[in-house]
Amino acid sequence: MEFYQALKKRRTVREFQDKDVPEAAVRRALAAGLRAPCNAHLKSWQFILLSDRERKSRAMSEGLRARDMKDRGEIERFVAQFDDEELKKVYRRSLPLQLTMMLQARQVLVVCYKMKPLAECRTLFELNPLASAWMCIENIMLALAVEGLFGCTYTPYQAKGLKEFLGVPAAYEIAAVIPFGFPKDPPAENEVEDLDARLHVDGWK
Repeated sequence: MEFYQALKKRRTVREFQDKDVPEAAVRRALAAGLRAPCNAHLKSWQFILLSDRERKSRAMSEGLRARDMKDRGEIERFVAQFDDEELKKVYRRSLPLQLTMMLQARQVLVVCYKMKPLAECRTLFELNPLASAWMCIENIMLALAVEGLFGCTYTPYQAKGLKEFLGVPAAYEIAAVIPFGFPKDPPAENEVEDLDARLHVDGWK
């Protein structure tokens, strides 16, 4: 698939078919992730692939403490903390499906990276390991889209329980939990963004 077609195809999906995911396709996507650039050439990324239904269910419900937020009032109380209306819309769509999408997806990918504790970081430069991990993640998501597979990049608010459940070493952090599979419905078309509204040449003008 041509690169710009892959970009256009890549979408966030939270509802999946109950259909097996080809192992070869997943391995190609993870290999694409490993081709991402990284800080200081230190590719500390590690992947945990959850395929067993029972193990995945326990990891998400007991370790991650993920849950679906179905009550409309509870959802509105949650989104009230944000000023951005677009962010509120995202949470209104995603909160009712946070656990469901983890359980529906045939596989869940946990992407780990090595970084010193966030409390010890004093500059943006020290966050480069996290930035590099997300370059890896985006390569994976693009490659999955090429394979006809889609998912959702879920960033845990608190990953301690999941780390303990999965046996992740203390030196590693979890960048994202990604449920993925074949989409239940064809993904909607990407919205066309206004580049000129964001582009500043030779300075912020």
